[in-house]
Amino acid sequence: MARGKWSEVEARGVLEAWRRSGLPLERFARQRGFVPQRLQWWKRKLAAAEMSNALSPATELSPVRITSEPRRGEPVTVLLRTGHMLKVAHGFDEEAFARVVALLEGT
Repeated sequence: MARGKWSEVEARGVLEAWRRSGLPLERFARQRGFVPQRLQWWKRKLAAAEMSNALSPATELSPVRITSEPRRGEPVTVLLRTGHMLKVAHGFDEEAFARVVALLEGT
């Protein structure tokens, strides 16, 4: 798991991995090398955001059309079901990436 600040997407992925693990929060966090308070903080923050969204009017999604290719050099972030986050640059080796994903997901 990434050191430093987590994005909301990363935090949601880690929380989902913790829920699926069935482990106590403290044990799950320590096994992955971060303090349990970090996960507890995100759990509270996201619960508060969901409560706020429940009180807001429904959001309507609009279709999006991509008009240009992504800039080269910007990594693509992949959040796995296990809570692991992988960042790959343009032109990555797809076979090696597939092996890493399989290894991390235990398949």
